[in-house]
Amino acid sequence: MTPSEAIGHIKAKLPDLYRIDFGYPLGDNVVRDAGRSHGLSEAFMSTKGAKWLASLYLACDGLSLPDVHSGYFLKPLERVLSFSRSSEPDTIVGEQEVAVLPFGSTGDGSLFVVDCERGAVLLLSPGPLREGRYDGPNGKVKEVAVTVPQFAERLYRDVEAFIDNNQQHSYLA
Repeated sequence: MTPSEAIGHIKAKLPDLYRIDFGYPLGDNVVRDAGRSHGLSEAFMSTKGAKWLASLYLACDGLSLPDVHSGYFLKPLERVLSFSRSSEPDTIVGEQEVAVLPFGSTGDGSLFVVDCERGAVLLLSPGPLREGRYDGPNGKVKEVAVTVPQFAERLYRDVEAFIDNNQQHSYLA
């Protein structure tokens, strides 16, 4: 499944989400339209790791799903380019240094980052961060998808499982 297909499926599921009675008002669950008829900017494409995220950001300009599981948030493209090293990493340190590009988060404060070399999507639990360097050994790093398209499909599967109240589903976060 391509990111475009996965994002389309998520959009199609949003009305089903609003039919669930949580006993409290839902937040704004939205998938922002990409609106990029001319492709992605040169500034984005020249950012280390951006090539892995290109198909996702051609499909949407991020999303906000606060009511799905623990909450899923993908930053708008503009915010991917302007992240702050004081609150988001550009490197995971450990046995080896891994360059990463943050592009989203969960409701519990974990971050979605793409490995700039391999294109895998990693989930970083809240942990030690100093000047853009996330302490891998003392934090928690989990690979949640081998590729960004696989990540987008897993995100769709999480939305679907949450709406269907599938208790057996293994969520991204």
